[in-house]
Amino acid sequence: MVVVIKKDSPPTAIKDAMKAIEEDRATRKGFDAKKYAGKIKFPVDGLTYQKQIRDEWE
Repeated sequence: MVVVIKKDSPPTAIKDAMKAIEEDRATRKGFDAKKYAGKIKFPVDGLTYQKQIRDEWE
């Protein structure tokens, strides 16, 4: 959300804009990342794979 506040706006306009931002933030639904945590199973340990890939550069 973008709110444009002009230089000569009264303080009440700024407060109203801030209130609108807070209301928008409260009504917006978030993304539930925990729902997908641990769902992908890798055949190799992450640290082992990382070391293997880094050794290819040398």
